[in-house]
Amino acid sequence: MRFYIFVLLALLLVPSPACRPARPRPNIIVILVDTLRADYLGAYGFRGAVSPHVDALAGESIVFRNCFTPAPWTKPAVASLFTSLYPQVHGLTNHEGKYWGDETPGLKTGVLSERAVTLAEGLREQGYRTAGFVSNPWVTTAYGFAQGFDFYHEKETGLETTVDDIADDARSWLESLDSDAPYFLYLHFMDVHAPYDAPQEDYRALHGSRDVYSSDRLGSDELPDLRWSNIEVRPDWATDEMRREVRYWRARYASGVRAFDGRLGKLLGWLRETGELERSLLVFTSDHGEELYEHGDWSHGQNLYDHQLHVPLMVRHPGGRGGGSEVQSFVELVDLMPTLLSLAGAVVPERAQGRDVSVLLEGGATEDPDVTFATATQRTPGLYSVRTPSHKLIYDINTERRSLFDVVRDVDEQHDVAAGQPKIADELQDRLLKYIRDSVSGGTLEAATAEIPPELKERLEALGYLQ
Repeated sequence: MRFYIFVLLALLLVPSPACRPARPRPNIIVILVDTLRADYLGAYGFRGAVSPHVDALAGESIVFRNCFTPAPWTKPAVASLFTSLYPQVHGLTNHEGKYWGDETPGLKTGVLSERAVTLAEGLREQGYRTAGFVSNPWVTTAYGFAQGFDFYHEKETGLETTVDDIADDARSWLESLDSDAPYFLYLHFMDVHAPYDAPQEDYRALHGSRDVYSSDRLGSDELPDLRWSNIEVRPDWATDEMRREVRYWRARYASGVRAFDGRLGKLLGWLRETGELERSLLVFTSDHGEELYEHGDWSHGQNLYDHQLHVPLMVRHPGGRGGGSEVQSFVELVDLMPTLLSLAGAVVPERAQGRDVSVLLEGGATEDPDVTFATATQRTPGLYSVRTPSHKLIYDINTERRSLFDVVRDVDEQHDVAAGQPKIADELQDRLLKYIRDSVSGGTLEAATAEIPPELKERLEALGYLQ
């Protein structure tokens, strides 16, 4: 009899699953490094001491090997990350009228529609405190990117601001919080972006890497600073002979990654020491990559090759749970918003075009096919790409010109095989056109326009975007 009484008491004292306290929702920290190519990180195969702190973070994170951005420059890419809408739907694709768009007497700025639901808005609805710290003028309040943020801090310029500056401001905000409610923190760093002004010691550490090697030499009309005036802050030690080597420019870019990595290490150390890292879900990614003369050009935003579309993505669980595991499945930046909202217990907007891939963070799998899409180049509004594990098709819907690349045998996308493999090209073209039709079937957002404020125009000019 006593035994049965004991069992009955035990059952009464153990709360049912419905009564048990909910698992604390993690803080969410998104670190986005502007212009960071995946293949210039050690965790993604770069040979050389380029990113020891990021690589250590990878060892504590789930690393997505195949993450792609839907656009090769900042404004449309981050708009897609925030809204889970493809560029042709959210509409932030016009590069200030510099290359295409309605002819107007003055420059116009495309502003994110208030009809868009952003990641910050979704998390704030769930009780998260939200803050963003940015130094890129493309993602400012003037463009509508502050939607849903309780606090959105914009640095005056992206050229002189480093991780240290933004981290100081973010730390001050975190230290000011006076409740236990979870927070969402978005940090947008510009350290890797041009001008390539890292110290000479970082350049020397990487100039010998096989991953920057190239025997190509540049003529006067091919030097990148003649194409884009702010791609380089020329140091005293850089000779004219050095600057004619493609290898020099790739090492300058890599040295910026290395300098950034050192600064990031200090921020990660502070997050660890204060316990913020262990209470947070941390996402590390980029908006797009950078072309370093692989196709005879520089910078980003002009084409849809992998050096601009393949971006890093690492997700660190609180406590580093599952750290060191890898995901080979294809994902896109548009998948981040629904995934993070799902993990926070928030409602995913019906209009979200990305997928909730949180199952991949737990070692599971999805039934979705491995395919990614991109568009919104600065000069060619009708240019799109579709990529599978084996091939990529780049297609201009206005001119019907197309190129096909076997990305397994030709990882640098140098040889167009469309003429020799017309069946594959046709299949991918059909798939791409169906994607475009389906993506806009629910309508598109009207991007508002407004005159560019003088101070914003100056910041864009400082980055070399407006001449």
